Amino acid sequence: MQTGLILFDFDGTLYRGDAPFYFYAERLAGRLRTDNRGPYLAKVEAYLRGELPMEANDYWEATVELALPYGLDSQGAMAAFVETRAYMNDAGCPLDVPQELRDFLAEYQGRAILAVASNSPDEAAIPLMRRLDLLGYFDSITTAAGKPAGLMAAAQTAWGGEPPAHRVVSVGDHYINEIQPALAQGWDAVHINPRGQCPGPSSFQARNIEAALPFLREWVKEREREDS
Repeated sequence: MQTGLILFDFDGTLYRGDAPFYFYAERLAGRLRTDNRGPYLAKVEAYLRGELPMEANDYWEATVELALPYGLDSQGAMAAFVETRAYMNDAGCPLDVPQELRDFLAEYQGRAILAVASNSPDEAAIPLMRRLDLLGYFDSITTAAGKPAGLMAAAQTAWGGEPPAHRVVSVGDHYINEIQPALAQGWDAVHINPRGQCPGPSSFQARNIEAALPFLREWVKEREREDS
């Protein structure tokens, strides 16, 4: 029997850095009336600094939500997002993968199924994973996953069938996409919640991925003890 499946989100979970959100906000601001740009960017700055509490499932959503009262239209938001994804694949965009995470992934290859489920399309996620030197760690990568509904399908792909509920842990920063549906399936779920906003039930909650690693180590060891 396979020991267990750790199903990671990609964006906002496996790497960190606020540069994409500042870039995204600038691109969104460029689609607003001139007199609205400064107030909007000030709110984004306050949010990213942790000075403006608001309920949002992730930073992408928050950056858009803050622009809506200033007249942002959905077409403009999508165009700005496409521009931001292109920027993220450029070496000039500062993003960081913690060494502790790399060490964990290297150590647990072969001890658990390590998988990624991302809502980003293949052309956005794969080049960025390659740029961040993450591709080689994972047994399964599902792009355009269609989470939350697609979370189970991604798990089935990684497991090679429907996994036993107690053998899966979902790790992500988007509560609706990665935590809520995991708990509904009876899985464990680790919520990466940097600013402690929009909290809800989870098996474990951490401000960053490093703080979640002790839980994940113990989770794998518990599955291994079940099999011994």
